[in-house]
Amino acid sequence: MSGRTLGEVAAVTGGSVDAEAAAIEYGSVSIDSRNTRPGDLFVAIRGERSDGHRFVRETLDAGAAGALVQKGAPIDGRPEDRLVEVDDTRAALLELARAARSTLPAAVVGITGSTGKTCTKDMTTAVLKQRFKVVASRASFNNEVGLPLTILEAGDDTDVIVCEMGSRGPGHIRLLCDVARPHVGVVTNVGVAHMELFGSPEVLRAAKRELPEALPHDGAAVLNADDPVVKGYASHTNAKPVFFGRSDDAEVRAERIELSRQTGKATFRLVTPSGSAPVALPVPGEHMVPNALAAAAVGAVLGVTADETAKGLAGAHVSGSRMDVFKTRDGMTVVDDSYNANPTSMSAALRAARWMAGDGRCIAVLGTMAELGPISMEEHERIGELLVRLGIDDLVTVGEEARLIAAGAEREGLEPQHIQVCDDVSQALWAVRSLARPGDLVLVKASRAAGLERLAEALRSDQAAVESAP
Repeated sequence: MSGRTLGEVAAVTGGSVDAEAAAIEYGSVSIDSRNTRPGDLFVAIRGERSDGHRFVRETLDAGAAGALVQKGAPIDGRPEDRLVEVDDTRAALLELARAARSTLPAAVVGITGSTGKTCTKDMTTAVLKQRFKVVASRASFNNEVGLPLTILEAGDDTDVIVCEMGSRGPGHIRLLCDVARPHVGVVTNVGVAHMELFGSPEVLRAAKRELPEALPHDGAAVLNADDPVVKGYASHTNAKPVFFGRSDDAEVRAERIELSRQTGKATFRLVTPSGSAPVALPVPGEHMVPNALAAAAVGAVLGVTADETAKGLAGAHVSGSRMDVFKTRDGMTVVDDSYNANPTSMSAALRAARWMAGDGRCIAVLGTMAELGPISMEEHERIGELLVRLGIDDLVTVGEEARLIAAGAEREGLEPQHIQVCDDVSQALWAVRSLARPGDLVLVKASRAAGLERLAEALRSDQAAVESAP
């Protein structure tokens, strides 16, 4: 985005700017002072850990064209000549994106769901890049700050904008849709992830329904045919439903799915309305197949061929530590899926790990699944029960809530000597090193708050020293 002026920012956001600065033009928009370049507009956002207003002086001295700030915010030196002052910088950022969206010719793809949003976004981007110039959400930028930044990154030459849309409660996706005005909307699934934020399954289902409800009549609602709730959204949208999944009635589906014992990566035959092609996914886990099918369905809607889709999926880069497989110097295979966790992804990771281990031993290092609210106890215990039924040999839990996984596993029949309950990552690392032998497979899985990525990195580097045994 370029050619905008600080005066236009003030007009769009209802803010005020010094008359002499109104004609100053800016290029990109940034909320991170470390990444703000000369000529950018810096938007000062107040977050839980930091306040962007602390860095306004720094960004302006470094050459930023101007700064969007909250009225009355304490700013070092008070550089009045290049400030656009507004009541709320978050709301102003949304308005800035809304105005930019109204002038952009690009089609917008919105992606939501309880799980798989970021993977689907990354795969969709890879598929669409086979034919179009694409701007997509970075990492998991999926809220009222990340989405407008994605919109503002697009230019007149952008063909498609891919926006991940998260929700912290009713109305959030509707707000994002109001700004982004998506033409294609994807719902990956509706599970129990983040139940703490919604309170009940009914509220969660209604929240995810906000995306298909917002689509225009000439748009497309890309829906998971294997999820009864999502499939039912077809009756809540004016757009054309396009179904993906394993079901025979899905327009975009996977046939003959196979999972490699060595890598855990899936291959399958992709079937679309315009043709079929063999697909080899670059990331492990059979649970990646639905994400790939959702991406393929978006490609089919926008005219990408099956062969182009297969090529895009093969080269897709999936953000974060999702099912990262590596071998240690000691000969263990480690599956690092410590990026995030909920009951659906935890179950999928356990199934994939057990399959990859084959006849060998499989050790699960599991931490807390966050934001489950009133269903947390039940869902953690269910994971413990499931891992026993899958044949996981040893369990290491990390953290207070994860003790419930151990309780469920013991109740299901896993003998106590095969369960290690740890208070922290250091203890868990000691436990893994004590248990694991060459040829074993170790799965590391938890919500990011558990910090298990540190354990995975210690196993990768083989250099970490455990301070003391528990």
